[in-house]
Amino acid sequence: MTRVFFDMDGVLAEYKYVPYEEMLKAGYFYNLAPQQEAIEAMRTFAGDPTIEVHTLSAVIEECEYALPDKQRWLEEHIPFLNEVHVNYLPCGKDKTEAVPGGIRPTDILIDDYNKNLLAWKEKAVAIKYLNGVNNRHGSWKGLTAGGEGKSLEAAVYEAIEKAEKAS
Repeated sequence: MTRVFFDMDGVLAEYKYVPYEEMLKAGYFYNLAPQQEAIEAMRTFAGDPTIEVHTLSAVIEECEYALPDKQRWLEEHIPFLNEVHVNYLPCGKDKTEAVPGGIRPTDILIDDYNKNLLAWKEKAVAIKYLNGVNNRHGSWKGLTAGGEGKSLEAAVYEAIEKAEKAS
């Protein structure tokens, strides 16, 4: 079974550049606007019996509000949350090491941050979600979706097809 992992900040929720101190305040993560394209793609995958859907989001450990804010955000914006596996890891840790049961070559990460994507791409399939602020220099040379490019759903189904052929 293919597993698709969605990052939260910058993919499911709009990422806002603010001073670090602002991110530590109550409500910062809870008040991020939802990105409907990513949520609708997640809903589609959650309804596909061949796909297991996960969130994989980093949490600032020194912020007592980050985890409860992110959980409340998911509960409010993902009405099908009972069909999604929710995973958190400490900020700065390698996402490939936080995958339940270990990462598989057919696992897909949808993220907006190159560092996470580069580590994932060495072991599985990485798709950069273009959210309007994260690809100004065009430094990511892998699969992309969102923005003016391919829809997230199309990119994931294409990645699944390629991964199945390769395995």
